[in-house]
This record gives sequence, structure tokens and C-alpha cells, in this order.
Amino acid sequence: MRRVKIKFCGMRTKKSISYAIDLGVDYLGFVVDYNKSPRSVSLVKFLKIATWLKKNKKGKYKIVAVTVDMPIDNIDEIVKSKVVDVLQLHGNENDEVIKQISGIEIWKAWNNKSKGDVFKIAKKVDKILLDSGDAMQKATNKSGEFNAFKLYSDLKKKKIDVVVSGGIDNDNLEMFLDKLKPETIDISRGIETLPGKKSKRKMKKIEKTVNDYYKP
Repeated sequence: MRRVKIKFCGMRTKKSISYAIDLGVDYLGFVVDYNKSPRSVSLVKFLKIATWLKKNKKGKYKIVAVTVDMPIDNIDEIVKSKVVDVLQLHGNENDEVIKQISGIEIWKAWNNKSKGDVFKIAKKVDKILLDSGDAMQKATNKSGEFNAFKLYSDLKKKKIDVVVSGGIDNDNLEMFLDKLKPETIDISRGIETLPGKKSKRKMKKIEKTVNDYYKP
């Protein structure tokens, strides 16, 4: 069985970033210029961190810029920096916005408030990030209006690459691994003591749970 890839998102400090890298995380996610989030960092700070990571790279992680309806000029700045591996569109970005972006891997977030046809959008991006908050857990238990479990299954049947996100933590991680067999998981709140403050203990436990799950 192929080991799931792990993305730790909402990273902000060099200390927590370095610890995540030492654990062997696959993706480092940064919320860029979104003031509504306590995890947000400015575009200037993000590019400084990304440049530092590229210069001092150890490990096989990729850097993910998480943006929410960011102006296209700022997106262009991220792409042209050449220090970012993935652009995650987490707002209401439509086809026209996506068409203007090239030269970088694109993930499009999808949740119960998203508009349009997820299957059509999926053809224009590299991965769909199924972000359903606490609804994902409810859906895997066959309840809740937004059945994210069913949508995940439908996406996989179409051979669409999916990143699973939404309320994943140390208490329910094994359930997600058992029920969905995901290729990639995205965790933010599940590795925090407070919004925006990462916990080494929680990050380490996530990594251990994943490694133990895939032992023969």
C-alpha cells in the first residue's frame, strides 16, 4: 500500500517549518495575504521564507502558496519567483482566472459553498483539494448535507487527483486512512495548540500514526 503524502498547512515560523521538514513532511503550506486567517503571512514574508527554503533545502517537500481570490498580479509574482512549487486556489476563482495561470502546479479547493462543476474544474487543474471542514468527518459517517465521502469516491472513479482536507487530527486520522485511502492529506488545525500556533507534539504524532499505519 502506498504511503499517504502529508501537507502541513498554515505554517508561519522557521522553528515549526524546520521541525516539519525534519519529520519528513511532503508539502509545506502557507496562507498568503488573507487577513481573515490567523495563519496568514504577507506576500513579502512568504516569498522570503520560500526563498530561504529553496536555498537551504533538505528533504523532498514542496512549497504550497494558499491564496484566496488573490489579484492576478500577485499570483504572477508568486509564479515568477520560481521558489514556489504549488499554487492552491482556495476562494471563488473561476475558469477565467485559472486560464491566466501557467508555469506552476495548481490545486483548486472545493467545499460545500463552491459554485460550478467540480469535474469540469478538475480538467483545468492538477489536483482538487476537497476541503469540507467538519463536514468531511460527518460525511464519512454517512451523515450531513454535504456528502464529501461520496464526492471523493466519485472524483477518484474519474481518476482525478484529490487532496483530502477538513478537520483531520490525531483523533480521526486512522478513520480517514481506513475509509478513503487518500493519496494526500492536508492538516492545519489538527497540528495546532491555538489558531496559527503549531505543536511539535501533534506534528510528530501525525507522522508516527501515518508511518505505523503503513508498516507491513
